[in-house]
Amino acid sequence: MHKFWAAVFGVIIVLCIALFVVAAFVPGWWLPKQVSTFGDAADRLFYMILWITTFFFVLTEALLVYNIWKFGDAKPGYKAPYVHGNHKLEVIWTIVPAGILVLISVLQIGTWEEIKYTKNFPRPDISVNQIVVVARQWEWRIRYPGPEEQKRWERDPKGPENWRKLAEFPFEDFGQYDDVHDVNAVHAWMMDERGAGRVLIHLKTRDVLHSFFLPHLRLKQDAVPGKVIPVWFAVNDWNTAYDEKSKTWVDGFNHNTGQFGDRNFIWDLACAEFCGSRHSMMKGRLYIHKDRADFNKWLDFQQKAQNARMPAAAE
Repeated sequence: MHKFWAAVFGVIIVLCIALFVVAAFVPGWWLPKQVSTFGDAADRLFYMILWITTFFFVLTEALLVYNIWKFGDAKPGYKAPYVHGNHKLEVIWTIVPAGILVLISVLQIGTWEEIKYTKNFPRPDISVNQIVVVARQWEWRIRYPGPEEQKRWERDPKGPENWRKLAEFPFEDFGQYDDVHDVNAVHAWMMDERGAGRVLIHLKTRDVLHSFFLPHLRLKQDAVPGKVIPVWFAVNDWNTAYDEKSKTWVDGFNHNTGQFGDRNFIWDLACAEFCGSRHSMMKGRLYIHKDRADFNKWLDFQQKAQNARMPAAAE
């Protein structure tokens, strides 16, 4: 009977390994398309940890199956020996995991430094796309400097830095009347060969803890009540174009085929921290334009749409 269960466990392990291998070749079963400048480094860390854990999973499960098969059937009159401990073995299985954790902690420093150290963040200037993202139950509110504000920046080099200081005010409304607003949609443009187009986000929350998660960028950052947390990224691909049918900008655009609706070019924004009963509904999209000119066209379009809903000025 014990050999039967050993065979069952063995088959399950083999099927798990087979599913693991197949998943990499089935669309939607593996990591989503990676489109950020630091995403490859994050993926390398993921695969390193994955292979380490896979090796020890297979090793321990193989030992389990072997011992069930070899020693599962009790022999008449046989009494199992009682082992109080094995100091050498205990030292080994303490040192080996500790050494692996130290190795991982050292190898991840460079990637963590690139993504999280503020010294590597883009400094606010006319080439940087600054955005305020405010989380709340259960949506993302996005705020952009308006077209007129960006024109003022061309005349005043200190303008982007002043906008950053206003954006770092801990509350959502910080006094720029002509800013452009959107909900559940982060728009930016693809970084060009000169490095223009890096995105600097000022992340806030109006209520509870949320987590700003862009899986296609391998980027995640908690939004903590009472704090304004800077987040940056740069995208090396684009997925958004003007659709003549809907008369607006639409994501899911595969510029290689010229077709809309490609799932690999629909890039999600999610909350990765449980924040209440509608946490699973708190999602949005990442819209990346091919260049700044196309982004500015969308910005003008969005501002006109928002102003069309504003009440008429008092006489």
